[in-house]
Amino acid sequence: MECLSADGLNAHDWDELENKYYRAMEKHKEAEVVLQNHTSELLEIFMVWSQTTIRRDETRALKRFKTQMQHVQHSEESLKNKKKHYIDVVRAFENALALLDDRV
Repeated sequence: MECLSADGLNAHDWDELENKYYRAMEKHKEAEVVLQNHTSELLEIFMVWSQTTIRRDETRALKRFKTQMQHVQHSEESLKNKKKHYIDVVRAFENALALLDDRV
């Protein structure tokens, strides 16, 4: 661009400069809209991915909980059976001792 004097500035086509400015801004606006749309699409994909991950984690947590509950129930049942067995063994010994006492 050449060096302009005060007279050159007055003679400059300011309307053309303004039109160039508006055209350039319009191009930037269009590019911004494209970027906004692309960002929105990526955010939607991220949200779907995020929800999928949350659901998968919830499903896994539920399976872990069910497994833990089964383990606890099995342990309680096993303990109950052991207690019954020990009670039966003690009764058998008591009965055996009672029989021995009756013989003596």
